[in-house]
Amino acid sequence: MSDNINPSPAHGARRYQLADLTMAAGVPWFAVHVSDESGHTSSWIIRGELGGEHLRLQPQVWVPDAIQAIVSDSDGQVWAITSEDELITNTSLGQVAGWRQVTPHPQLNARDKWYSRTLGYVTTDGQNVELAECLCWANDGLLIGTFSRRLYRWTSGDVARLEHDDHVVGTLGGVNNMVQTQDAIYALGYAGLILRRPVGKTWQRIDGPWPTEAGAFINMIAGVEGPRGELWAIAAGGSVVSVAGDVTRTIAHVPGEPLGITRFQRQWFVSTLDGCYELPGDGDTLLIKRDILMGKSIDAGNCLIAVDAEPQHADHAQVHLWLRTRNRDAWLRPIICRA
Repeated sequence: MSDNINPSPAHGARRYQLADLTMAAGVPWFAVHVSDESGHTSSWIIRGELGGEHLRLQPQVWVPDAIQAIVSDSDGQVWAITSEDELITNTSLGQVAGWRQVTPHPQLNARDKWYSRTLGYVTTDGQNVELAECLCWANDGLLIGTFSRRLYRWTSGDVARLEHDDHVVGTLGGVNNMVQTQDAIYALGYAGLILRRPVGKTWQRIDGPWPTEAGAFINMIAGVEGPRGELWAIAAGGSVVSVAGDVTRTIAHVPGEPLGITRFQRQWFVSTLDGCYELPGDGDTLLIKRDILMGKSIDAGNCLIAVDAEPQHADHAQVHLWLRTRNRDAWLRPIICRA
């Protein structure tokens, strides 16, 4: 099902883990962590292309640090950010001041050129030390959600500027996910965090459908645009929450620990540590696939691709792939990267 690729030299024991995935220009892209025996993590960005039942894989670029998130822009270009605040892209920026070409890995035939630059995080009080957790391209720039529950916006240059500060001293956990719908952009995170920025307006906090005192214990994990342009979001424990304007309500409860939610072939699915569930409406849930541990998932056209939340082997990274066409309905587990 997958190409046998060997993008990393075999130097002692290495552990491979899929870190993030996204769709860009109609094909899936994967960010894979490679941890060596000393505990240091480097990363590969890998392009995938589904032909029939065969997932063709092309390693594109290697970076010496852990990629925190990967996302695409409206032009189909790929952007990633690392734990060391390096912004990486395959957008042609070689002539733009501050950008430098990423040195190709010696074992990799040169493909597209990739570029990087170091970002700083700036507030009205000066510069912050941050760790990025998620990315989202909006019309007015790249939004960066951090572990300190702050939102920054980058448009150009070497700094991302603070757009919203929801940091609370003593509160653990940050911004887990950002979602763009037809009317607004949402940010989701720990302590019941639901932030909304309507088009042309500023960020506002939205209260969830739970008692105020319970909010500190709610972890909002991920979201997706619902069937009427509203937000559908999942919380740890299995609650599915609808956000339409200022109105929030619980619309379903998934009997598994959720890690992702996506729209696939005009239906909505939640990936959990117990399997894949459909949200058919009217508060119902339907188990589609049992006994697989699924993380974040993406709609790849003829297939749904999800992070393997519990890899079976340390020496390779895999995904769960649900291929659903007129002639085929099958669950597969292709290898994305191996030692």
